[in-house]
Amino acid sequence: MLTRQDIYDLYEQGPEAVADVFEQLLKKVEQVEQLVQRVKELEERLNKNSKNSDKPPSSDGLKKRLPKPKPNRDKKKRKPGGQSGHQGTTLKMRDDVDEVIQYESTICQNCAHDLSGIEGEIGRKKQVVDIPPPQIVVTEHQSITKMCPCCGQMNTGQLPERLKGNVQYGFGLRALVNYLMVYQLLPYERTKELIETLYGISPSTGTLYQMLQDGYKQLEEAEKQIRQAIVNEPVIHCDETGHRVGAKTEWLHVASTKLMTFYDSHKARGSRAHEAGEILPHYKGIAVHDFYRSYLKVACKHALCNAHLIRELNAVLEREPNQTWAKSRMRLLVTAKNMVQIASGNGKTALPKIALVRIEAKYDLLLANADQLNPKAKPNGKRGRTKQTKTRNLIDRLVTYKSDILRVCSDFKVPFDNNLAERDLRMVKVQQKISNCFRSKSGAEMFCRIRGYISTLRKQGLDIFPILTEAMQGNVFIPTPAE
Repeated sequence: MLTRQDIYDLYEQGPEAVADVFEQLLKKVEQVEQLVQRVKELEERLNKNSKNSDKPPSSDGLKKRLPKPKPNRDKKKRKPGGQSGHQGTTLKMRDDVDEVIQYESTICQNCAHDLSGIEGEIGRKKQVVDIPPPQIVVTEHQSITKMCPCCGQMNTGQLPERLKGNVQYGFGLRALVNYLMVYQLLPYERTKELIETLYGISPSTGTLYQMLQDGYKQLEEAEKQIRQAIVNEPVIHCDETGHRVGAKTEWLHVASTKLMTFYDSHKARGSRAHEAGEILPHYKGIAVHDFYRSYLKVACKHALCNAHLIRELNAVLEREPNQTWAKSRMRLLVTAKNMVQIASGNGKTALPKIALVRIEAKYDLLLANADQLNPKAKPNGKRGRTKQTKTRNLIDRLVTYKSDILRVCSDFKVPFDNNLAERDLRMVKVQQKISNCFRSKSGAEMFCRIRGYISTLRKQGLDIFPILTEAMQGNVFIPTPAE
């Protein structure tokens, strides 16, 4: 750092010396500014969590926010447990019981008279709901040979074609393996351990893999039908998440409705993956998704996830508390959501025109305030787009996609957020934590097809295990109802 005397000495050396020192100082100031900007970017990256970005809650790790303190029960004077008027649920008596055990007195408790020959009436009844001990059932298929007494011809009964080997596992076990490994996410060793514990048999890893392959092949037509049914739906949800296939990162895509789910694994995240999935290129309805640009290129109507938007606005406030328009913008979104819920409950399909006008006017006013606080960056003369702050980029998106953000107000078929697709993808991340990766592309494809089918059955409230068992035999149920 220059002292006062150093400055005097420099002045005595002439203008050239002053200019050289000043130039060096400017370079150091520029370096400091770059370092300050870098520190700011790193701090923003460290401060990202599930509340202010699109990161999942599981990524918060040990830095999770503390839960809000629960109110003191003493202040509200409420007892623990269900409150008065609460509609509780409990097990109900069933008429179709499998076993009845009766308890009766054989002698009179008063005079000791023999009661064994006297018929009584049922008094109190109690039921126990339990499961039977697990056991395997071995079915032997025999081909019988008969000789015709007329001509002496030997006639042999034909065994079903589905019986390939001398001893094989049945369709019920195959359905169970597909369900446990794909939907309940059990890895190979734990699946073998569970089956051996319950049933005393231990299929090999290769056998388990073959069972998954069989399920994958049997469900090919069902997957095609589900894909086509989703293309014909008026509103669908789309999202994607990264997952490991071998040593590479690929993307698992989902397109779903309240009743159907379709998964697809692809090495690309954007348009090439959409082409391979064969849904979005042919879709003409309303696609609900986040702000990822590849979705916005699809030639259909769009509805953007407002939950994502609220998290981004929250991040703006954390970075710059003076951006009060962001808080008002979040409040506007929540108000619009509540208005939609009330109107929908009253049988409406869209908000009244005057309400839409007021919401849009408030929307535009807040954006005008945001624009004043965050002016556009001036062109720097370099090729490409001029770099802007994250806040300014968000404002530009709010302006450009206004109709897609507010579509929830004008069409009640459109949900407020994209939580449906995110829920459909959530367990995929759990699978990655359990098994780390898929060993091959075929393993990822098997997972996508089988899980999409089971997820569709579950969304429709169907009895999964019997349907899967039939599917293993080739009798595949196609779950493609209209919403």
